[in-house]
Amino acid sequence: MKSPLPKEAYEKNAHIYRILANHKRLEVLNILKRGETAVEDLLDITGMSKANLSQHLALLRHNGLVSTRKDGLNVYYRIVDPRIVEPCKILHSLRHRHLVV
Repeated sequence: MKSPLPKEAYEKNAHIYRILANHKRLEVLNILKRGETAVEDLLDITGMSKANLSQHLALLRHNGLVSTRKDGLNVYYRIVDPRIVEPCKILHSLRHRHLVV
């Protein structure tokens, strides 16, 4: 029997899973799923320091999960593909269902 995906796909997916294995980055991605958001708004919503948020956003941008748009002094972030947060929703649902039973 053949593996469903090429071996390289598992390696690349594991790399993205490591990036997603951070609660702050998951929060940022779920916020961005609602739509393009200014850095200042992300700071207000998450309560992170500017330096910390900047590091998380840079990692997400470097790995192609978010993109930016600059308008004057403001920088806006948007999620590249909203499906990236689906595993977070699925795991939340599974955990909630398990706790309710």
